Amino acid sequence: MVALIKIADVSFSYKASDSPNLNRVNLQIESGEFVLVCGPTGSGKSTLLKVINGLAPHFTGGKFKGSIKLDEIEIASKLPHELSDKIGFVNQQPESAFVADTVIDELAYGLEQLGVAPAEMRVRIEQIAAQLGIEKLLHQPLGFLSGGQQQRVAIAAALAAGQKVLLLDEPTSALDPQAALEIVKTLKRLSSELGITVLLAEHRIERVVEQVDSVIVVHGDGSVTKGAAREQFNDYRMVPPVIELSQKLELLPLATTAAEARNGIGERLFEIRPRLPIAENAAKDWALKINELSVRYQDEIALQPFTATVNQAQITAIMGPNGSGKTSLLWALQGSGLRSTGTAITPWGDCASMPTDERLSVVAMVPQKASDLLFLNSLALELEESDRFAKVSPATTASLFEKLAGRIDPAIHPRDLSSGQQLALVLAIQLVKGAKILLLDEPTRGLDYAAKQQLADQLIKLRQMGKCIVLASHDVEFVALVADEVIQLAAGQMVFSGKTEIALGAESDLATQVAQICNQPGLLTVAQVVLS
Repeated sequence: MVALIKIADVSFSYKASDSPNLNRVNLQIESGEFVLVCGPTGSGKSTLLKVINGLAPHFTGGKFKGSIKLDEIEIASKLPHELSDKIGFVNQQPESAFVADTVIDELAYGLEQLGVAPAEMRVRIEQIAAQLGIEKLLHQPLGFLSGGQQQRVAIAAALAAGQKVLLLDEPTSALDPQAALEIVKTLKRLSSELGITVLLAEHRIERVVEQVDSVIVVHGDGSVTKGAAREQFNDYRMVPPVIELSQKLELLPLATTAAEARNGIGERLFEIRPRLPIAENAAKDWALKINELSVRYQDEIALQPFTATVNQAQITAIMGPNGSGKTSLLWALQGSGLRSTGTAITPWGDCASMPTDERLSVVAMVPQKASDLLFLNSLALELEESDRFAKVSPATTASLFEKLAGRIDPAIHPRDLSSGQQLALVLAIQLVKGAKILLLDEPTRGLDYAAKQQLADQLIKLRQMGKCIVLASHDVEFVALVADEVIQLAAGQMVFSGKTEIALGAESDLATQVAQICNQPGLLTVAQVVLS
């Protein structure tokens, strides 16, 4: 079979003086192939996608060498708009790329730019809406859609002109597990039934590895390899729990799915380590007393009256589907967000009534869009300003940032960092302030497994120091690494509050991969497994 995409000796760097982000890359991708693109945070996954569709170097700048052929036609020199009818692209935050107010207008926009006749446009919109299951959303405002619905619209817009190649950058990073599963199944169907070639860059490998045909690893040193999942992950350390457990147990062949791992383990039982260390502040005095806290946006109730007590030296995870009220709750706790009723009292008072400077010393908030908190012209300036504001020793923020994201050129503009690197920077800036309460909204978005483990280690250290941490997350495996308690929301109401071992155990809809595989009470993570 002739490959649809041929990448030959491709090298790319953003600056002539830099080491190549991609170095002499050679890949072939078949028509209708579903390919996972993975690698460390900042390794070049997004760059690889942008090189294929011409955004790099034509939009990003940089130095490009090599050949890229699509269906035997050289496309490396073509501008992005010249490829728009052949290659669809969905970026890390598709909602930021919407140009219209309603779904149907968003789908029509690209077709209008390509000069498609109105009659044909209507047919194409109806077809792609049916294929993506969004027929009933066509006249809905984009701002009223859930995260999963917005992703479907973004994919539909990227394919409306009949594109045969679809590139997606972290499409499930902001989605709950069920919405993510639906998106991945949709992509699989587009690939297997409609022959669309799909390249999906993703950090949460556990969400997609069972569905893909092959795996591309962007290693971070410029090299890129492609092969079957079992071959690619055999010696690769940044892997989901199912593969990490398989490696730890030396299962042969390497298990890449929960079913394969269960078969490999059989009836074997394991001695289990404690999941979290005992907090030094064993008394666990309260840090937040939340009473009848509710949030309403005009006629829409985002959070029903909510009452809970959250302790010091404790990490509490807020979980639930997209639109369940997690972000509204965090901003209401922080004190600057909308509150319709209720209070959230700390031992130092209610943050909502504190002056800004005083509030920042009590509670630190890391929002979903980390870039909203970055405003200086270089990484070095952001790090220096963070140290000055927090009144800590020079390079304190830089040291914490390096633990989360590795070494990065301090001259780089913060907007040129990857989404994961931006998040790591904002986390470092907020963590260094020493606030008593830390609120995190989707803190693992864009982070690889190594960076997530580093973040988990940092949060557990803060917990040991008596800090209260509340995080909203869809990342089941990360929550299992850090959380003492889980509160689940649905449609703005609390539907569960209790131990993480129950919330993410084998009987739960949110069971971790290890819980699904081993089915032992209290066993949620690979690190808990003791080998005899």
